[in-house]
Amino acid sequence: MFTTPRLIAIALCAALNFAVGAVVYLVKLPIYMESIGTILCAMLIFPDRWAAFVCALIAGLASVAVIGLLVNPFLPWFSLTVLAIALISAFVTATGDGVYRARPPQLLAFVVRVVLFGVLTGVVAAIVSAPVVAYLFGGVTGSGSAFLVAFFLKTGETLMRSVLWSGLTADPIDKVLQVLIAALLFRATPAEFIAMVRGVPAKA
Repeated sequence: MFTTPRLIAIALCAALNFAVGAVVYLVKLPIYMESIGTILCAMLIFPDRWAAFVCALIAGLASVAVIGLLVNPFLPWFSLTVLAIALISAFVTATGDGVYRARPPQLLAFVVRVVLFGVLTGVVAAIVSAPVVAYLFGGVTGSGSAFLVAFFLKTGETLMRSVLWSGLTADPIDKVLQVLIAALLFRATPAEFIAMVRGVPAKA
């Protein structure tokens, strides 16, 4: 499972997660953008779904650990969310690999898949993350989403409902953007590198 090309892909995807996720956290945007590499890793290794899941999970957890140590100490507590994103990426999002790399581009099919898979990932991530945000951190994790939680609290919602509504507001948008960027990066990746990662003959 862990060939040299796959280990390289895991390292590159973890670095991508760290670079983008850390910047977004530091500027306090109400999105996260810390899973682009996780999603991309699953796309690169698909159609071996279990290998795609394991490698995407490792890339996600590695970046979470580094971001937790250096930038955002809250993030490691969301490891279960990382697992959920890796699972959806490997078994659902990556199934669109033919559309993502289609020549010429299938624009409508591309957009439909990005939006559907992004929204699905976002909804699942919001649901899995909500108990951690509400019960462990009281709705405040230092990210820009805390402003959304505060807004829903002002409307009279309970803490748990405020956190959940905040997640369901921000996460689908965030994950659509992440799936879009991952799909574009996957599309731009040389066929030879994808073939090495997958262990198959190269094709366009």
